[in-house]
Amino acid sequence: MSSHGGVEVRIFRIDREKGMAMMKKRYVALLAAAAMAPLGFQGMATATPMGWPTGCTDYPSSTGEGWLAKCGDSKGGHYKAAVICTRSDGAGDVTVHSVVWKDKGEPSFIACPPFTSVKSGGIITRSS
Repeated sequence: MSSHGGVEVRIFRIDREKGMAMMKKRYVALLAAAAMAPLGFQGMATATPMGWPTGCTDYPSSTGEGWLAKCGDSKGGHYKAAVICTRSDGAGDVTVHSVVWKDKGEPSFIACPPFTSVKSGGIITRSS
């Protein structure tokens, strides 16, 4: 270290091999950061994400044997009905959901298994 008119000058000597190794590490870190950057920005959006269903409703079926779910606009996403059923033998609740994902405003229905009754239900959504 030397001083020239109040300015410090520091001289670093780095071995050539060590310098190359440091550059490679920085390059790899830069590539990793660049690859992950788009993933990190997805959660920062404040608007409604594209691809998630909107205008969704769910309710017990008219027969009382299951649950219905429907979305007015799928926006490229999908949805399905889910129901919680109480066992008649008192052994606890059973949760089931429709196997088929729906879109385009189609109703999704799931029935309770035999020897159970509807306790409550809902809707499951996904963006694709």
